[in-house]
Amino acid sequence: MNRRRRLVAALAALAICLLAGALLWTGYSLPARPQPAFEPTPAELEKLALFQQPESWFLGQLQGPREVADGQTLDPKLQYLAEQMRPVSQWLAPAMPLIFATPAGRRWVRNAIDREWQLYTKVTAPMRSVEDREIPGRDGPVAVRIYVPQAATTEPLPVLVYCHGGGWLFASVAALDRAVRLLANEARVIVISVDYRLAPEHPYPAASDDGEDAYRWALAHARTLGGDPDQVAVGGDSAGGHVAINTVQRQLAAGRPLPRALLLYYPGTGLPERSGSMQRFAVGYGLDASFIDFLLPRVFQGYTRPDQADALMDPLHKAPSLHGFPPTLVATGGFDILRDSGRAFAARLAADGVPVADLHYGPLTHSFLQFSGVVAEAERAATETARMLGQTLRDGALPAATTP
Repeated sequence: MNRRRRLVAALAALAICLLAGALLWTGYSLPARPQPAFEPTPAELEKLALFQQPESWFLGQLQGPREVADGQTLDPKLQYLAEQMRPVSQWLAPAMPLIFATPAGRRWVRNAIDREWQLYTKVTAPMRSVEDREIPGRDGPVAVRIYVPQAATTEPLPVLVYCHGGGWLFASVAALDRAVRLLANEARVIVISVDYRLAPEHPYPAASDDGEDAYRWALAHARTLGGDPDQVAVGGDSAGGHVAINTVQRQLAAGRPLPRALLLYYPGTGLPERSGSMQRFAVGYGLDASFIDFLLPRVFQGYTRPDQADALMDPLHKAPSLHGFPPTLVATGGFDILRDSGRAFAARLAADGVPVADLHYGPLTHSFLQFSGVVAEAERAATETARMLGQTLRDGALPAATTP
């Protein structure tokens, strides 16, 4: 059985390499985005059905013993996925430069990610409205998708300006569509999801510029959306967390109105460091160290050494102070390469006098928002953090139970 799995993984990786080569040589073009309404293919439905099976089935399929790290036990579905992906990772890492070498290759991998991230995310109640719009930005229009949930109140709703993850290289508002709908429903907020420009076509600080421009637009137009301009938050996951942090830093530096709250999921808080989690979870937990090595020179062009980074590139290590940040929720997973840096950022916030909720979900990996439809702990994490954000925005303070 193990030999068969390794063979399947190797063949899948070979197919990826061959397809990437075909894209490179033929210039084959794919649509820039999947259709707005995500409809899984029959093959995707089979994958979804597999992960909808009970945990007991996965426990019987694991190749090794339950993975335990720092007193935390990895969710069995996520361990099963990690075991399947590790053989692929060693083949995929050298294929990534080939895939990203052409516009067609980049479109292909970005479309694949947009679909994969939606597939396992929980489907929640319909929105009152969903609108794709372009708003003005310093370098041209910024694409956003605006979600207005059904609300039992006639009062203006809080607003969340949200930036997706994806290493600044891929993903989009489509990839986070289901996750953002869950956020809007559970927090009872209007969400402005930002389709910021991606590297390598648009290297840093393009994403941070678009995120900041979207935040400032939200402050100016919240009322026209049915929102409250005094209750506007910023947030994001992974690379999108870095964009959100930069937005706060820039408002502080310019003396502009600050967000009322900051929401961070497994955030990119700075440049890589040799932390325990960076070494322990380097392969197979949703974000590999090899991918970080791949993205750094493509996103932060010209960067070769940590001492070249400034306080915006590396807020965790280079920002003189985080004093003045709004109340912040930081959600991390126990088996994530960015776990230690995320929790260190929460600790720095607290040391600088910022109200912070260090929300740690031990059984989960990086990108756990994308598993809320199939992993019970991921659903709990997504739902719980969204509700905390809604309460924080309405009260102007973190819920008492989350403060140190």
